[in-house]
Amino acid sequence: MECSSILKNDKDSIKYRRNLNTLVVLGTGVIIFGFWGIIKIIAQAFFGLQIIDPADLEGLGPVGVVITMILTAAILSLDVILRLYVGLRARREAGGKKYGVGHLIVCGWLIIGSVLSIVAVFWAMTEAIGDFFDNLTAIFLELSSLVTTVEVFAATISVRHYRRKYGMEVG
Repeated sequence: MECSSILKNDKDSIKYRRNLNTLVVLGTGVIIFGFWGIIKIIAQAFFGLQIIDPADLEGLGPVGVVITMILTAAILSLDVILRLYVGLRARREAGGKKYGVGHLIVCGWLIIGSVLSIVAVFWAMTEAIGDFFDNLTAIFLELSSLVTTVEVFAATISVRHYRRKYGMEVG
């Protein structure tokens, strides 16, 4: 990365430096939100908190319950892996590494997933399904995750635009 373009104090250069910082800080945030899924499983296992309503599992039988738990763990693990991927790529891009659009596509999927999750929790609140405070906490966490992921996406696009505009080669 060429230092002279970073040391400028014009509007674009200041925005570029701010977006580099955003990629580092919020890339870490995306990773932390990914581990929230693991924290939920640990909370369920050790503190008896419920992720899945037991009433939803009643008609499944013992094999169905095991399959549901395995699928839940697999989905949460996939979420952690995808968020780890996006967060690490964002941090590395801020450090000057060049990447394709793969992590932006995954970032887009995470954004869509967060929006769908927020809609589902709002629906659960309107139908009085589940505990109100649990739903409120879920909305707060999902909105925070959504904002973080959108900011990472926007900062990545902005950094790439600046680098193309000023001919900064990244490698």
